[in-house]
Amino acid sequence: MAHYEDLSVDQGASVRYRLQLLSPDGSIRDLSDFRVRGTINRSQYADSSEATYFLANIDAPPEKGIIDISLSPKETEGLLRRRYIYDVELVKGDSDSEIVERILEGNLLVSRSPRGTGSGTPRIDN
Repeated sequence: MAHYEDLSVDQGASVRYRLQLLSPDGSIRDLSDFRVRGTINRSQYADSSEATYFLANIDAPPEKGIIDISLSPKETEGLLRRRYIYDVELVKGDSDSEIVERILEGNLLVSRSPRGTGSGTPRIDN
């Protein structure tokens, strides 16, 4: 079962999170032979074609169990000010026989930068 965590980000800001995965016994999880992916969507009922993928990487060496996820300022500027859902998944195998484990999920709240000094005009979802 995935860990649930709500996150927030300002439009036009960069955001980076670093996760360390542990096995049920508390030891560091070896992520060799895995890849990771992250998606954002407007709701759990939205079509997968509407999803936005964000950068998710396993840090080297994979035996450290560390995953970095991030969004660039350009990516967050392109998000509307609203609530989205996101998830981060570990994937093992090829596209014909993928084994997918959701490791993190939650709401992503996008808001206007409190300083109001972004490079573009904030977009508001009506």
